[in-house]
Amino acid sequence: MTLDTKNFWNFDRDFYLSSDNLGGTYYNSYSEFVKNSKIDQNLKNFKYNNPFTFIPSYGSSVSIGFINDVAKYGNSYFMMEQPGINRIMFAADLRFENRNDEESDQILKYINQKEGANFFPFQSVDREQLSQQDAYRSLYSMKPYLVQDFNCSNISSSNIYVNNNTINLEFNNDLNNQISAKNIIYAESLPNEIKAIINEYWNKEELDIQPSYSLSRDEVYATKNIKFGRSKSFIERDGINNKLVSLDLNFEAIKDDILLKLLSFFISKQGFETFQFELQKPEKRKLHFYCSEINHEFLYMGSHNLNVRINQVPIKRKFFFKP
Repeated sequence: MTLDTKNFWNFDRDFYLSSDNLGGTYYNSYSEFVKNSKIDQNLKNFKYNNPFTFIPSYGSSVSIGFINDVAKYGNSYFMMEQPGINRIMFAADLRFENRNDEESDQILKYINQKEGANFFPFQSVDREQLSQQDAYRSLYSMKPYLVQDFNCSNISSSNIYVNNNTINLEFNNDLNNQISAKNIIYAESLPNEIKAIINEYWNKEELDIQPSYSLSRDEVYATKNIKFGRSKSFIERDGINNKLVSLDLNFEAIKDDILLKLLSFFISKQGFETFQFELQKPEKRKLHFYCSEINHEFLYMGSHNLNVRINQVPIKRKFFFKP
């Protein structure tokens, strides 16, 4: 493999042609589009060349992960560091069910042309089809996500019966970082009521939405096992924080507004910043946690499942700067 170092930091995309985006009412280059489309209250025109526009089936899902380096110390204390810039992993597991042969051919032909390494836009609605009031919708890949640059790392397909096929595609985007994390769901051109929800929960320090039941807790005692010669093992507690709680929080069949609140809250923490959450009985108490991964399943229109894994920490952490 030969690495073209001249284009290593080339942020232009061949699917955003300057010839198609000329004039004062357009974003004239891809870099201008990326920079301004999230901060312009009145979204300008823009046009992609051959975007991916196929609508996935319900049951598709999105996962957002945050990469951190963890250094562990005694007494269950640990320190997190953020390695590099693009440490936020956004992945979409897309299902295309009950598709006829013609549409299946079109989907597979499009993806095969990208060869796994080339980025492409995933745009649900073309900007030209929308009024200025609804222009923000052209930024969606899948509502509420304003992420459109992807490559496809995996294809899985099956023939159910004649002229009926199911295709699974894994889309990945690793272009977001600590500074741009909010852009995953936020743009100034969004309606005010949506921006108000995002801003409120982006700045909350305590999770005030209770998950669905059943709720499972993992609580493992940290112990030391010492053995001298042939004697019986001696067990003692390992430090002052010898029992930390881990929780799987499931928010089932939630509506769009609750989904947006939860996404805003957890994305803002980026798997690094801690938050408070009150455990319900038994052992009701308020603790500090961090969340390392978010998993979102689209059930059907306006209904979603969200799952997050949260882990207790002995000492809370905050960003010095939070966009």
